[in-house]
Amino acid sequence: MCVASLALGWAVPARADLVISIGDATVAQGGTGTLNVYLSSTADASAPDVINNYAFLIQITANTAGNLAFSSSQGFGYLNDGSYVFFGNSADYVAGLMSPPPVGGTPSTTDYPNDSFVGFDTTNDFSPVALSSSSGPVLLASLSLDASITSEGESFTVSLVPNAGDGSSGSGSGTYFDVVDDGFSEQSAVSYTSTSGTVTITAAVPEPASASLGLIATCLLACGLVRRSSRRR
Repeated sequence: MCVASLALGWAVPARADLVISIGDATVAQGGTGTLNVYLSSTADASAPDVINNYAFLIQITANTAGNLAFSSSQGFGYLNDGSYVFFGNSADYVAGLMSPPPVGGTPSTTDYPNDSFVGFDTTNDFSPVALSSSSGPVLLASLSLDASITSEGESFTVSLVPNAGDGSSGSGSGTYFDVVDDGFSEQSAVSYTSTSGTVTITAAVPEPASASLGLIATCLLACGLVRRSSRRR
């Protein structure tokens, strides 16, 4: 029993990670949609993960022939969303107030135009945000998608690149979650893992004019059937 107690005393606590979860979405062919990216922590509340700076790279991979893209014009309204990780202290949002519109990242090209998105932000006063398992998921980004070059039934996988890492900006990765000082020198970093999301393309939404014409045609056809039925009587 003593040996067991010592073994428990020497047990190394499970390493806490940040988890980036990319949501699933459906987008109408030829239309636009929204993809949400969430951040959560596996840390205990007594020893939370802390960050005041991040960058991430996510990429769309076509499972079929189409080219789903991140819209070239992103609204970045999520920077002032109450569920956003740096809500109330976003440097990108504050900068946008001074010189609108705000910028929280930019689409980039890997295999085809706008198939990747590089996001970034820092707390405006460099104070860290504490995240733990009790915090629940917080919003990391809410991005606009462009399904102009797609067809109904196609699907796309959206993944973090790389899908896991040590979280350090010095690792050479485009994705990191760390604490920096006001000179942007890294003080600490938090490792991360991720889960990918799937975007499915649905049937195109009819144009209002086309829908109206279709409704008129249906009504005329119904009226014609009623008249024919009345004559037969």
